[in-house]
Amino acid sequence: MTKMPGRLGSLHARDVMSTEVQVLTENMTLLEASHLLKQHRHSGAPVVDAQGKLIGTFSLRDLTGVKKKPNEINLEESQQSFDSAILSAEVLKLIQENAFAQEKVADRMTRNAPSVTVNATLIDVARLMCHFHTHRIPVTSHVGELKGIITTMDILAALVHTADELSE
Repeated sequence: MTKMPGRLGSLHARDVMSTEVQVLTENMTLLEASHLLKQHRHSGAPVVDAQGKLIGTFSLRDLTGVKKKPNEINLEESQQSFDSAILSAEVLKLIQENAFAQEKVADRMTRNAPSVTVNATLIDVARLMCHFHTHRIPVTSHVGELKGIITTMDILAALVHTADELSE
């Protein structure tokens, strides 16, 4: 565990996470999930079971099949293909197809996705995001109950707020 100096080093997941989290369930169809993500302008969300426990994550990458193992990722190539997939009219066409109205989130979601507890340091959260090339990390209790989510924007906001405080 790396310790950062100053206020940035004292921040934990509980300090920067969003507690209002849009979740998906494993029994939702891909069509329902994609409509919900679009409605809330999200590119992904945690997947929970009936008891509210985290069982995975689901993102546009799961929907489009644009996935690679962390050690196979070329950041520039991955971002280009992900951006292309988001903008692609073919993705919208696929969502409207009958298969997406029947296939379930459980069929495509990422199981055993990385998550942290509320006590994780901000640097450890950022390290997980880099290692797994993900833009969101669910935050759970010690028994796996979803408590919040941290996005890359939350990490950047913490960095900017800390820099602003230091310049004052």
